[in-house]
Amino acid sequence: MNLRLIATLVFCFMLLSSNRWLSYEDGITILKAADTHSYMTIAKAAPALPVLTTPETMLPTNHSARFIVPYLVGVTAHGIGVSEHWMFLVFTMLFCGIVVVACYQTFAELGLNDMQFIPLMGLLILNPYTFRYYLTVPAMVNDIVFVAGFALTLLGLVRGAERRGFVIILAGSIIAIAGRQNALVYLPALAAWMLWGEKWRSLSLGKRLGQFAIAAASMIALYIVIGRVIASFSVQGMEGDALTGLIRWAIAPSDGNFAGKFKTFAEYGLRTVIALLFPVFMLLGIAFAQRVNGLSVRKFFAQMPRDFWFALLFVAALYSFAFLGGPTLFMSGVTRYVSHAFPAMLCALAIAMRHYNSFAGIAGSLIIWFMSVTFSSSFHHMTTRFGDPTSDNSSYFAVIYCILAIFAGLLTFLFVRKELKIHSPKLS
Repeated sequence: MNLRLIATLVFCFMLLSSNRWLSYEDGITILKAADTHSYMTIAKAAPALPVLTTPETMLPTNHSARFIVPYLVGVTAHGIGVSEHWMFLVFTMLFCGIVVVACYQTFAELGLNDMQFIPLMGLLILNPYTFRYYLTVPAMVNDIVFVAGFALTLLGLVRGAERRGFVIILAGSIIAIAGRQNALVYLPALAAWMLWGEKWRSLSLGKRLGQFAIAAASMIALYIVIGRVIASFSVQGMEGDALTGLIRWAIAPSDGNFAGKFKTFAEYGLRTVIALLFPVFMLLGIAFAQRVNGLSVRKFFAQMPRDFWFALLFVAALYSFAFLGGPTLFMSGVTRYVSHAFPAMLCALAIAMRHYNSFAGIAGSLIIWFMSVTFSSSFHHMTTRFGDPTSDNSSYFAVIYCILAIFAGLLTFLFVRKELKIHSPKLS
């Protein structure tokens, strides 16, 4: 019996059976998915490109640059005679599946046993910010396309030079930048892992540099081609302000309302971190359990494999891109942007679990308790069938989610502490 596959399918069933399914119009009205206007315009125009002649009708470049998948959606929908919205859902589910398979393979490559694998896969699938939004508003497919390409890139990095890792990285990078062009921000992290990663040192430095150069050049070339293709039907969007939005918001006059500005920044800060809280608190739970066993937190992190830090470098790159946009530009979408880094955060957690052999000997009943907490945290009132999507319960959900994330960290601490008492002598 393949316990991993069964658990993955069960988590997928739990996700799909509890998710809210909205029409295209309701998705825009309820979840304010205004980007989908641009994507639907592209899909409806296929197999031609949109013919838009006035600045008022042209699409923002930050939307139109993601034209590849909406264009394919339109071509396929018109070719087989179905609605574009239905085909957006098909493509969304396809790329969600690619994320699941890529992470499934990544955790396997890292050498995790079943008890380590199951909670990580549960965190991926049942996290309220990973898949639920895109299944609810499938015309926002480009974000999950980016995550799929990113997950494949991580898989290639974990596989390494001797297991066709470069081919997977190349495919993943191209898919990622076709979905969202901010894939370019993680090029430094990609370079670091390919040049100094554990499974890449078997290649000469020249070959490692060459392979990274090919991957980077492919992404940049596609970026340039996209810019030329969309020139006829797009106008400048907000992408030029994305990296300076926080600074401009910070220096803008507050008219003496510093308390209001601080409250806005506090809300923005919470929105930027909330999607990553479960793996972060689990990592801290492992660290403090080791601390009680005699290993200082400083040494806990100092002894991590270098791939752990490379995974976190990807997280930092994507987080920084989201955070620097600032409250004015990104307040409503920053949680979604940060959630794109979730596969890398899980990869870092998986490496830590493998390195310290955490969860390896945990009882199956305890895993069930842990997954119950994870599933409970996924009931977002906007994207599941158990809430009112028209009510403003975001603050209430955020508080509950934070409490459950802290509880998950506490459970991790207790589980790992129990393992250490049984299997490891106290460190001196």
